[in-house]
Amino acid sequence: MNDPNKIDPAILKAWMANYICGVLGLDRAAFSTADRFDTYGLDSVEAVIMAGVMEEEFQVIVDPHRFFDTPSIDEFTAVFTAPAV
Repeated sequence: MNDPNKIDPAILKAWMANYICGVLGLDRAAFSTADRFDTYGLDSVEAVIMAGVMEEEFQVIVDPHRFFDTPSIDEFTAVFTAPAV
């Protein structure tokens, strides 16, 4: 497994936006990474699935509960890729 803070936040942010838009059929041009996940219609089931896909894509462990603690792509990537203290 990789260390999450080795992931480029911009790459993770773009991946998450593309994933959510693809799964939920949203227009990427009108999509804001600052908006809360629930404004997109991302539910807990889809969050768990996204965590699993993200684990495979980036070879990291993703606790789906983190999506609720950091409820936007911007917040999630900032916390997830931050160096461990």
